[in-house]
Amino acid sequence: MPLAGSWVELAPLVEAPEREVARLVALRLLTPEMGSPTGPEESPVPAMLVLERSNRRPVGIVENHWLPGANAVFLIYLDPGRARAGYGMEASAIYISRLFDGGARRVSAEVLDFNRAMHGIFRKVHLEPSVRMAEHVYVAGAFRDLLVYSFDRPRWLRMIARYRAILPGGRRTMVAVGGSPRVDSGGSA
Repeated sequence: MPLAGSWVELAPLVEAPEREVARLVALRLLTPEMGSPTGPEESPVPAMLVLERSNRRPVGIVENHWLPGANAVFLIYLDPGRARAGYGMEASAIYISRLFDGGARRVSAEVLDFNRAMHGIFRKVHLEPSVRMAEHVYVAGAFRDLLVYSFDRPRWLRMIARYRAILPGGRRTMVAVGGSPRVDSGGSA
């Protein structure tokens, strides 16, 4: 069952046309700020295709790498030729909420210092990097810093609460952003 927002929809990657997935993976590999993809690992939350909701055109991929202790490393790639402002924020909010619903204890993102799109998403929710690893990765002809953003479910709910009005459906309950009816501040399901 796809997860729909106002602008994007997330659909299982396995249901996507192979040609589109291959195109997005190839574009990602040519984008140095994305770093190197790692191999597939078992995760209770599968990789998903980001579709533009108005025409169902594929615009990106969201995925995670599940680590011991129920820690999920989040990654999103959007095709710069197809994605529009707000797509990354909305797709991230939907998918990260899904990670917590899938049992993640913590979610983190490992972001190269020159990946403005990812830093922008985390700046919007007022999240600072937990760790900065100086000159940790050699990519695109230079040593680059790796910044790690990390948060647990309660912090995620506090961060995303500020943006509920602009996320899928406008003023949604906490259920819409990864909560449960009993923690909904409005008291309704």
